[in-house]
Amino acid sequence: MATRKRGFTLIELLVVIAIIAILIALLLPAVQQAREAARRSQCKNNLKQLGLALHNYHDTFNMFPPGQIRGWNGTAEMGNGASWGAMILPYIDQAPLYNQLNFNIGLYEGVNKTVIQNMSGLSAALCPSDSQRPRTRTMHASTNTNYMTSIPHTSYAGCSGAFNNWSDSTSSNLSGGFFTIDPARPSSMASFLDGTSNTIAVVEKSYRIWTGGSFLGVQHATQAPGGGTDAACCQDWYLAYLVYPITNNYVAGMTNTSIRVSSDHTGGAQVLLADGAVRFISENINHILETTGGDTNHTAAQGAGCLWRGGTGGCDDGSGAFRDKTLLGQYMGTWQRLAHKADGLVIGEF
Repeated sequence: MATRKRGFTLIELLVVIAIIAILIALLLPAVQQAREAARRSQCKNNLKQLGLALHNYHDTFNMFPPGQIRGWNGTAEMGNGASWGAMILPYIDQAPLYNQLNFNIGLYEGVNKTVIQNMSGLSAALCPSDSQRPRTRTMHASTNTNYMTSIPHTSYAGCSGAFNNWSDSTSSNLSGGFFTIDPARPSSMASFLDGTSNTIAVVEKSYRIWTGGSFLGVQHATQAPGGGTDAACCQDWYLAYLVYPITNNYVAGMTNTSIRVSSDHTGGAQVLLADGAVRFISENINHILETTGGDTNHTAAQGAGCLWRGGTGGCDDGSGAFRDKTLLGQYMGTWQRLAHKADGLVIGEF
């Protein structure tokens, strides 16, 4: 008599499927964490390469690049709108691209327009964790003379200081960022009175918080002989000032998203320091809210820190607290102190 082969019962099959499902549920978060760890590591390496490029630029010119080529003469813009990112291209293995650009004309004019619009993006300017950000994007309205069908996007922005300003003042107290804009003098190693290890150079911006970003800079109006009008603009597309804390979660009604530091890393963001080191900064780093209530564009309710204003609670160098370091230390938290290269305040651990 033939022996009957026994198969799985329906209950046994369901148990096996349930066990497999549980194993997948347990393993999936681990796989996702491993992938994010790899993306975060690449993002960190990108920042390190930017740091190396900035220092190689300094070795060549005895100064760091300005935030943008502005060339303001008091009446008109004489610059072309190129950003710090465009100026370090030769030092991030992009010398051929740099050599194709003509820095004597506007960034979005002539040969520059053709070269930039034919680019497919720059991997060195994109954080893999910032996965929603496309490699390129359009710039300006299609009716604008300098409308661009494609420009290279970026997840990184240069730090232009601690206050509500693009570091474009001749006052070094106000223009205290790593990156400055004409007429402020560009930073050099001698500028970092607080130490290069205590000053932020480059930060992250997440596409989830703000969709702008241009690694090579922005040109607005068309240049005219002798200087156009507002040819260089839109500093928030490649710079950020650290008046606001790290903002990784968008909240309805949030303002000034274009200047906020943000990332897709859980719990904080990575920053490049002026000495070339890359640090992960917690979103809970000490940040003191402003108390003057005198600027409706930057309010404590939105997370603004000490503003460049006079009077009690203000941080300017007139009637504000900047010259009184004991008082200034009560108004500027660690986050803002890291954004200023010479505020004279102790940083401590961060």
